[in-house]
Amino acid sequence: MKAVVWKGPEQVSVEEVPVPEIVEPYDALVRVTLSAICGSDLHVYHQMIPGIEEGVILGHEFVGIVEEVGSRTNVIRPGDRVVSSFFSCCATCWYCKKGWYSQCENRMIFGMGEFYGDLPGAQAEKVRVPNADATLVKVPENLSDEQAIFVGDIMATGMFAAERGEINVGDTVAVVGCGPVGIMATMCASLFGPARIIAVDMVEERLELAKRLGAIPVDSNKQHPAQTVLELTGGRGADVVLECVGNHKAVELAIDCVRPAGTISAVGVNDVIEYPFPIAAAWLKDLSFRTGICNVPKYMTQLLTLIKAGKLDPTIIISHRMQLEQAEEAYRMFANRQATKIVLYP
Repeated sequence: MKAVVWKGPEQVSVEEVPVPEIVEPYDALVRVTLSAICGSDLHVYHQMIPGIEEGVILGHEFVGIVEEVGSRTNVIRPGDRVVSSFFSCCATCWYCKKGWYSQCENRMIFGMGEFYGDLPGAQAEKVRVPNADATLVKVPENLSDEQAIFVGDIMATGMFAAERGEINVGDTVAVVGCGPVGIMATMCASLFGPARIIAVDMVEERLELAKRLGAIPVDSNKQHPAQTVLELTGGRGADVVLECVGNHKAVELAIDCVRPAGTISAVGVNDVIEYPFPIAAAWLKDLSFRTGICNVPKYMTQLLTLIKAGKLDPTIIISHRMQLEQAEEAYRMFANRQATKIVLYP
């Protein structure tokens, strides 16, 4: 079968690889009908993931049709159209039983190499899904693949960011970073009834998309973002800041933008292991600072219901629809910010 394979820093290729097989009784074999390139895939692309090795099959956002299941798989059956969480979880460990699936003791992330469980990714014609009953969700018949695909990662992360921000009706919310996660966070934050959402970025196309969603765009190339947020809020700052970038400058900006006794919800995937945290500034402001990896399975069915009801339209994020064979060009475009979101058809 064909799959997108990492070959080295900023090098991918589409190659013939062995078709995956059922290994464990809780597995499912899924024929991929749509996959996508995620911002965290770029961490692999740029060799920023510990221990990544040549030959890793990339990709963790996908929809597909179940072709085969293991002997102990009971909920997911052959023929089901499914969307996957970007990680597999067991549903049986202490954390899963508490409903905190992202901390599963047996968690594996698709397409991220040995450090994250050595699970081959889904930018391929077929993919093996461990613990299928807990990892996959059936897609309602009247939803398209493009509507469903993002509930397994960026849309769930956007909802996670908004929920942990504890947005109240009438609040001012600032979103730092309007990449795919930031756009989804903007969309999801609107469900909580804020008076306004301020979207901060430096890419014109992203800001225009945020504006289409009703946000006030702030171009950090042209305006001082923290100063602009203060001006828009009578000098106080935003009640809630959703940090969707993942570096120390974005965190510092979030602290500058949030009002005293406000909340920062940081979901950006960090590009370094550690950096200095401005604890004094956070302490002086009485801030609540929340961060973590999205607890995806908690949100997937809920989000599919909201999409079906017309409350959310994740397809707005898609700027390019390309073929799997075009993955090399797609990665180059995405890395160079020439695309908001690229989906790949096999």
